[in-house]
Amino acid sequence: MEEKFNVHITFSNGDRMVERDKSLRQVQSAVQRLTRGPAALGGLIQEVRVVDKFDHMVFHAQDNKVLFPKR
Repeated sequence: MEEKFNVHITFSNGDRMVERDKSLRQVQSAVQRLTRGPAALGGLIQEVRVVDKFDHMVFHAQDNKVLFPKR
């Protein structure tokens, strides 16, 4: 069974959204879009967090800077 993830997005105006039950491939695409896409480069995305089904954070970026995992 494929592991699923939730992508938590906070916009610069404070609104929040969750993209639920994403596969690993979908998460990779979402992270690219939300950290390097037009909305991110335009300053519309404040924070992106990816959590697994156990609520463990597996990715965290704030203001287009990756905080976790550290490179």
